[in-house]
Amino acid sequence: MKKIYILVLLILGTLTFTVNIKASYNYAYWDSIDSAEATHVVRVVDNSNIMDTLGNIKPIQMGDLRDVFAYNNHLYVSDATNNKIHIFNQSFEYVKSLPQDIDAEGTLNNPQGIHVFNGLLYVADYNNNRIAIFDLSTELMVQEVKNPNDAIFDTLTFKPLKVTVDRTGRMNVIAYDVYEGIMEFDIDGNFNRYFGTNTIKLSVLDALIYRFSTKEQRDKMALKLQTSFTSMDIDQDGYIYTASRLEYWAPIKKLNFKGRNILETNGYVPIVGDAKFQDTDTRTIVGPSSIIDVAVHADNERYSILDNKRGRIFTYDVDGHLLYISGGIGTEQNKLSGPTAITYFGELMIVTDNVSKSILVFEPIAFGTKINQAIAQYYDMDYLAARETWQEVLKMNSNYFLAYAGIGRAELREGNYKDAMVSLKRGYDYYNYSKAYEQYRNESLAKTLPYILVSGFVLFSFFIGKSVKNAIKREGDD
Repeated sequence: MKKIYILVLLILGTLTFTVNIKASYNYAYWDSIDSAEATHVVRVVDNSNIMDTLGNIKPIQMGDLRDVFAYNNHLYVSDATNNKIHIFNQSFEYVKSLPQDIDAEGTLNNPQGIHVFNGLLYVADYNNNRIAIFDLSTELMVQEVKNPNDAIFDTLTFKPLKVTVDRTGRMNVIAYDVYEGIMEFDIDGNFNRYFGTNTIKLSVLDALIYRFSTKEQRDKMALKLQTSFTSMDIDQDGYIYTASRLEYWAPIKKLNFKGRNILETNGYVPIVGDAKFQDTDTRTIVGPSSIIDVAVHADNERYSILDNKRGRIFTYDVDGHLLYISGGIGTEQNKLSGPTAITYFGELMIVTDNVSKSILVFEPIAFGTKINQAIAQYYDMDYLAARETWQEVLKMNSNYFLAYAGIGRAELREGNYKDAMVSLKRGYDYYNYSKAYEQYRNESLAKTLPYILVSGFVLFSFFIGKSVKNAIKREGDD
């Protein structure tokens, strides 16, 4: 009996250990699969360990952190509790907070989204109904954008949530209760237009109800048929990536200047965060991911989206392939409690958390570093290097099908179509497999067609000659 008891304890201990060291996961096109960890948390800055540049401990007390932005080796974090924008240096030491108390005109009230461009700090000053713009050199507010000149604001108050700025100085704003799309302002703060309206597709039942409703009923239904964006980021080419919490099956868009979605979706699964989830088992978190933010890497080769339902970060390349998944809800290392925003800080991913009132720094480890390197080499058209790096990825995780596909895409670009077909088939990349097959077929035809044509011509000539000879012989017999 004692031996059985000890055996049971050993089994339970083994199971517990197995659960604790369970690998991360990814998705193949048919199901979720185990994967090696790609990132880990290397630093957590919270109220217990904040240090300023002079070595002073706890110079500030952080509250409700709403957004984070990286600019010139500094991090800018909006704090809706203290109505400040906290600034940290590259070593994550506290530098200062804006606005200074002496700037009464620039006092913030519930600041939300932030953006820094060309030495100017743009703040979505929610309860002050404006975009407040500060000069980082003087630390004073130099401009405010409020009261947009549009008819809907005759009855609606302008409450900005997010702001980005393009290289011409145009401001793009997401505002509360504005369903017409993203608002665009010129460099002087004049309202230009809405673009990128987010429309939800109707079910058959909803479409029938809408079809037979009166005009008044349709007007009341209008807001239910659209959803506002929750966040956005702008890449180096001026394309705007948007996130929408309520659009479950298309939460991420990439908008061009006309507001048209041009997001590539060539991955194994849609760009939705978790592609598989529980809907009925209440022992776990149910329902699809709730995407609240998106961040684009400076090189435009990848982007990450933040799910605040399960505290996960999903990173994709520009073609829509899911590269790796980081984080998760929890209180231990590498976990998030209540994530609110994400940004890239070089190769680091920075996430703000308003439950733990902290800033978490995610760094790629060997597996993630190799994936990022392979992606960068491929888009830099260094296909030989990309193929070699993908092979190193496979040594770390032979279950990583995207590496096979990456090798195949590199071979396809090199013109090695036969080997590309093998690799792409292993990587379940049927889109590029069809391209490789088409090129291989054309290449094979180009090699064999001249011989086929010559052989056909010889045979044709032989039969024509034989026919002519037989005809002449028959005439001689006659």
